[in-house]
Amino acid sequence: MAYASLAQLAEQSKLLTSHIGGQQLPHIERGIDQIENQSRKLAAKAAKPVDMSDNKAHFLLAKGGVDANVMHSQMSSINLKPTFEPFQPMYDTDTEAFLRHQHEQAIINTIDESRRETVQDFDANFEFSLSNDWERTKKRIFEELGQSVGTDGKDFASRSFRASTSLGLSQATSVPGFGQNPASLDINFIQLKPYYSVVNKLCEDRLQGNGTSLATSFAKAYEDAHKDQLNQKIVETWTLLMYVLQEQVTRTGMLNPVTKDRRFAKAYLMSPYSSLEATRLRQGLAQGSKMFLEMHFKNHIEEAVAQKAADASLGGAPSFFNKVRTYIQLKYDHYGSSLQPNLEVAGGHALWAQIYYLFRCGEGQEALKFATENEQHFSPADRQFIGYFSTYLKDSGTLAQEQRERLLSDFNQRIRYSSDTVDPYKFTLFKIIGRCELNKKTTPVITVVEDFMWLQLLLIRENQADTMPQEKYDLADFQALVLKFGPGQFNPKNNNPLQYFQVLIHSQQFEQAIHYLSSAKAFTLETVHMAITLTYHGLLRIPTVHRVSDPNLFSTSTDAQGRQLSHYDFAELMHRQARAIADQSPVHALGYLYQICLNTDLSPTTNAEQISLCHSYIQELVLQAKDYAALLGSTQHGVKTPGVIEKYLPLIKIENSSQFVREITIEAAKSKAREGSVEDAIQLYGIAESYNQVMDLYNRQLAEYISNPGLQSTTGESGPNVATIRRQLTEFRNDPKISQQISDRSMETCTRLLKLVDFTNLYDRARYDAAIAEIESLNLIPLEADMSTIAKKAEEFQSLDESIARNFPAVLLKTMESMYQLSEYHKMSPYDEAGRRDHRLMLKRRARTLMMFAGSIKFRMPADTYARLNHLDVLISA
Repeated sequence: MAYASLAQLAEQSKLLTSHIGGQQLPHIERGIDQIENQSRKLAAKAAKPVDMSDNKAHFLLAKGGVDANVMHSQMSSINLKPTFEPFQPMYDTDTEAFLRHQHEQAIINTIDESRRETVQDFDANFEFSLSNDWERTKKRIFEELGQSVGTDGKDFASRSFRASTSLGLSQATSVPGFGQNPASLDINFIQLKPYYSVVNKLCEDRLQGNGTSLATSFAKAYEDAHKDQLNQKIVETWTLLMYVLQEQVTRTGMLNPVTKDRRFAKAYLMSPYSSLEATRLRQGLAQGSKMFLEMHFKNHIEEAVAQKAADASLGGAPSFFNKVRTYIQLKYDHYGSSLQPNLEVAGGHALWAQIYYLFRCGEGQEALKFATENEQHFSPADRQFIGYFSTYLKDSGTLAQEQRERLLSDFNQRIRYSSDTVDPYKFTLFKIIGRCELNKKTTPVITVVEDFMWLQLLLIRENQADTMPQEKYDLADFQALVLKFGPGQFNPKNNNPLQYFQVLIHSQQFEQAIHYLSSAKAFTLETVHMAITLTYHGLLRIPTVHRVSDPNLFSTSTDAQGRQLSHYDFAELMHRQARAIADQSPVHALGYLYQICLNTDLSPTTNAEQISLCHSYIQELVLQAKDYAALLGSTQHGVKTPGVIEKYLPLIKIENSSQFVREITIEAAKSKAREGSVEDAIQLYGIAESYNQVMDLYNRQLAEYISNPGLQSTTGESGPNVATIRRQLTEFRNDPKISQQISDRSMETCTRLLKLVDFTNLYDRARYDAAIAEIESLNLIPLEADMSTIAKKAEEFQSLDESIARNFPAVLLKTMESMYQLSEYHKMSPYDEAGRRDHRLMLKRRARTLMMFAGSIKFRMPADTYARLNHLDVLISA
């Protein structure tokens, strides 16, 4: 308000001189201090006495009619001093300057305040950005190194069979997963090799349209990669996936022979939640979980009894029934203490405990058989349970309405309110069979996580629209219960993330499971390969829209029915895995990227986005690897050379291979051939459609194989696939376009080398008659000929290809050795003296002909070859 008044005064002061504004008078702008100083000087002059001695002034004033003395007297009487002495301290009264100063000061203050806030915001933002950048960098480094970044968990107690048992069994030690505190990156990549093999086989199976037991294969890969430090919890988790995904359908571990890709995708990803197909899928997955938990507990009992063999005193080969009985005795009669008071015991058996544990191990029929055989030991009121139990097992876990009402009535009258004194196993069995007190999710005998999961899987029922609210407990309720407990309940110390991961798998929350496991960097490999496994089977829902800027791969949405859906960005997970290994192994990195297009059986928009992501990630990988010729391909001299990606074009939904033309050149193939990598060179020449060079390399391989049958070459490559070469030769001959590129000499050489391979194989198997017949069919070595024929064959030898000629010494020796072995055989044979004599004479004649031919050919053979031939000739002739 004061500021407004001063502004008004400033405007009014300007109006005071407005009438002289146009007189072109100069404006005097002085500050208050200057004006005061000048005024004081004038006042001082006025106060000085007048010097009356100035007569000229007096005369001048007198002429004007002014009496100077009177004037002086009047002026002296005036006191001007108070005029410039204010009654109170004066402040700056220059209103305009004051207002300008105040305004400027306000602006300066505002600027200073803004500057301070800006500086503070800048400092805060800088620190925040620096912190975020550091966290992102640290996270990326940890991801690349495979280090563990822990997550917090609530401190709630949870137990498992291997962590805590009532028998006091030894606790399993926790072994770090892959990537936790690695000695070096080299070790990590060495351990990755078994996984690479599985991913590569997966690609091959997808190309061939074959199914594969992927969880089983990855489990084997983990065991191969961690032979020295197996984490049993990881092995156990892979086994769980085998059961849930129905890769193992029997309790003996028999593999499901047909596990086609995406077989659950339609029911899980596209069918309405309440549809029959989706309901059956949930029931089937729950059955797999239940089978695993039963198998797991059965193994637990056998291990527990085996560890206490001295106390058990079973002897021989006890049945599983007796093992269960022993397990109960060890549990409740350990070290001579009496059985738990409220256990019902009769005939030497804890009746309800025996039934429960058999049932808990999946041996329902054995449990029913035991109950029926011991019916007389049950109280009259409890004997009805046998009928309930029989119906429950027969009708897949359901009771007729009338039976269930009787059971509930019986439970409410005799058992429900006597839980402190009733046998806890009887209480649990009645609860399971009748689905009693569904608001209570556990019983006194449910003491470990696995038991709790098993009980929930037995209690849940899907798609029962007529169920009363108090009797409703389906998979969605179970899932909500698990999320309510959270990882703090199942992994309180945050040192066993696989425990909560298993719980999420049991509750069919696959996206949540992968998301949770990904937070434990020690299990990065398990996260990646379990995600591949779930995606392969169609059990991992991906987001409908990929958000590049979102670092969180997990997201949720709501469907048309208001049901919350979870999503996990599988494409980005594969991208990160490929990026981590691209420098060391770009080809294997591509194998992970190929899996992105598993998710191309969804909506057209999602399919197109997944294909686009896959292609962009492949392009990124190629740029990162910088091995453009190997990955993308090339075209030189009009010859097309596809890249390694072209083989897998169907997996990434590409039909036209023209974009991959720029591949490895013929010169690269020659380089591989010079290095001795014959198989690589053959592949490259074939891609380049340079078939004559392919044939030359085939001949080189066959020649090497003849020289060293069954042995590996110095480059470490295995011998040639003779069947493949034979097939390729036939295909080349039958294709005019290819055959015209290959010289007749190369074709003929390959044909002869294949026959020489057959000869060598027959010789190695000691089939000497057949070996000599094969040599005769080649018509290279004269065995029955006169001198003119021998000379002719010696001349023909000069035109043979070098790959045949350099093996000739070995062929001659093996031929002579074959005749020697036949000669020895006939020499020792006790039958048909005349026939043996004729055969030996023929062999002598053939050996002599071979020696004459060997001496006629103009070929520098090793000296010991002639010596050995002569020696064998002498032995045959003896």
